[in-house]
Amino acid sequence: MKNAVAKFFREASTSLQYKNIRLYCAGAVISLFGSMMQESMIAWLAFKLTGSTAVLGTVMSAYMLPMIIASIAGGYVADRFIGQRKRIVLITQALALTIALTYAFTAATDLLSLTVIYSLSAALGVTVAFEMASRMALLPNLVDKPEHIGNAFALDSLIFYTCRLCGPAVGSILLVTVSPAWGFALNATSYVLEIIFLSRLRPTAPAAAEGGQAQKKPGLIDALRFAYGDARRRRVMVLLSVTTFFGVYLQLMPAFTAARQGTALTNGFLILASELGAVVASLLIANKLSNASRIGFLRRSLGFAGVLFSLCLAAFAATHQVWLSMLLMAPVGFTMSAIFSGAQAVLQTEVEDRMRGAFTAMFYNFAYFGMLALGGPVLGYMAAAYGLTVTTCGAAACCLIASIHYLCNTDKGN
Repeated sequence: MKNAVAKFFREASTSLQYKNIRLYCAGAVISLFGSMMQESMIAWLAFKLTGSTAVLGTVMSAYMLPMIIASIAGGYVADRFIGQRKRIVLITQALALTIALTYAFTAATDLLSLTVIYSLSAALGVTVAFEMASRMALLPNLVDKPEHIGNAFALDSLIFYTCRLCGPAVGSILLVTVSPAWGFALNATSYVLEIIFLSRLRPTAPAAAEGGQAQKKPGLIDALRFAYGDARRRRVMVLLSVTTFFGVYLQLMPAFTAARQGTALTNGFLILASELGAVVASLLIANKLSNASRIGFLRRSLGFAGVLFSLCLAAFAATHQVWLSMLLMAPVGFTMSAIFSGAQAVLQTEVEDRMRGAFTAMFYNFAYFGMLALGGPVLGYMAAAYGLTVTTCGAAACCLIASIHYLCNTDKGN
């Protein structure tokens, strides 16, 4: 049993054999921890300022809509300056550091208002649009063997969900015990540490930059053709888009918490339960992608994950018991992570490096963040008008239909 567990974790961390990946992961863990802590604090503070579920959706949209708008430019820059992706990431992290310091200052001086939150969220969204495209395009250049690219992306997702597991809980504790300014200051410190780690990366030269030979620079249209021109990829993208749009629950968590007469600490533990499930899913996917031949199995599993996600989300919305809500949050987080991490790993292993920036911008901002930006306010306003439970159960039904459609049309081959 001990050997089996050791083998599982060894396969799940295959790409950590490379020093570049170890440095990248160390920096990402520190920075994402602070970012997730800040995100949960902002959501809770915005809800406390207004008491409105609709505001929760608009706060997320203030962050995501500018990101979507800037994503085309972010993808273009990542592919236009293909040899400067590391530098672009460093610059964007420095800008994010400045935004975190501004949050800390306004919170410490009682100047933090909904207007300030909207403005800083928008600024961070534009920054992340450029950072995300270059970061994801840089990642394959941190491994030596192409067959380890999928595992590297799965590890990145694992880090993302692990930090969402711990960050919001720590943010909730800081809200209860000390001033929010301390949380924002801690996030600023995390950016400093990540910049130090990222500056030590020594990525290999991208194929497009080798030999000084110029290649046609692809754009968003090329990325759209890649993702939607092939039926198998199109099904993956549609499933992710529908699930992300209708499967909004983290943005509305303060409202779910209030319906259960919970506190900021309850809110943090509900998110904690969700992210614990997400971490387990990401770890399983990283293990599966230690071998590139398992991509076909992963592709087929996305539909089953969607069905389970829909059923668990509806059950969570229908109950108001805190302990049962926490139990249901674990499979909700597990299945959402399986769909997102699995879709990303499946598609990133197939895209050409020369268009990775444009594809990443399209994937994250149109199929994931873009759907969150649209779904958040839509479901937030619907919850305010028709009730949180009815709205969430109806949204879960839409996710279920999309998942069944995916399963009925997914090919049996790889």
